[in-house]
Amino acid sequence: MLDINIATILWQILNFLLLAGLLSKLLYQPALHYMRERAAKVGQSMDNAKKAQAEAEAMRQLLSERLKGAQKEAERIMREGREQAEEQAWGVLRKAEAEAQAIQAMAQSEIRDARAQAIAENSDEVLNTVIEVASITLQKTATQAVHDDLVSVFNSHIWKLGQTDRQRVETYRTMMAERQPLARVFTPTPLSEDQQRTLADTLSALINKPVTLAIEVDPDLIAGLRVRLGDTIMDYTLQHQLSELRTDLKEELTRRLQV
Repeated sequence: MLDINIATILWQILNFLLLAGLLSKLLYQPALHYMRERAAKVGQSMDNAKKAQAEAEAMRQLLSERLKGAQKEAERIMREGREQAEEQAWGVLRKAEAEAQAIQAMAQSEIRDARAQAIAENSDEVLNTVIEVASITLQKTATQAVHDDLVSVFNSHIWKLGQTDRQRVETYRTMMAERQPLARVFTPTPLSEDQQRTLADTLSALINKPVTLAIEVDPDLIAGLRVRLGDTIMDYTLQHQLSELRTDLKEELTRRLQV
């Protein structure tokens, strides 16, 4: 049978309760207070961390937005810069083209002026040469028949004046009324008797009085007749036609140079 000492057990329990109270007061409560303070600090730190994280996220978003804005601004600046550079390049190109066209137009104008001046300075010589060559050619090729035809044309024209230009006929008759009825006739070849008779009758009918012919031979006339009656010269020669041709060519050349 066990021998239990109640007093000893009670004393042990009392010691345990005293020790538990001391431990609670000296160790557990300070530890609990410390843990509560630590938990509060940890909670505050977490709150601060969350707040810092939120602020960091807000800052990140702000920076992101600013970065996007900066990128857009950079793209705008670059785009405007490219557009401005392209516009300046096109402006330089257009200016260069305009200057090139102006230089080309000036050069063409100077070429035309130089050509016109050269032609103008040499036109008389060129035309004289052309007419001279034509005259030499006609002198070699014009036949007696050509000369006779021109003489006939002259007579026919004078006879037709009575029907087509009575005023001109009266002018001839008035001019020769008080003058000697002498007609100086220039011909490249001698006239036959029939030609002389026909010509005298034609001129006599023109001034309404008998006409005397004074005939001179001038080979330079090539073919046809030149008749001086009073103050009037009637020229139906190839030389005269060449002279008129030269005048027409000169006028046409001048007109073209002025275009």
